[in-house]
Amino acid sequence: MAEEYGLTMPIAYGVTDEMVAGFDPWYGGDNHGHYFQPMEFLLGRGGAVYGSMYASGPIGRMAVDEAINGLIFRRERGLMLAKQQAEQQADK
Repeated sequence: MAEEYGLTMPIAYGVTDEMVAGFDPWYGGDNHGHYFQPMEFLLGRGGAVYGSMYASGPIGRMAVDEAINGLIFRRERGLMLAKQQAEQQADK
């Protein structure tokens, strides 16, 4: 899939327990065996982590509209803060 879509970001497929330990994963275990629960990360430019989600099922996972709204909020907040800083600099 990464090759098909030309993804350039790291893809965590086939990782070992040792490789994923730094993410403090949520482990699952049942009659299918031992496995990591899905982990989602919302990354910005430069790799900044804007959000993360750990869920054991579809309920609680980040939906596309939630991810988009989160990015829009962060962008608008960043613009607002930049405007406030510029106004403060102009007042000096």
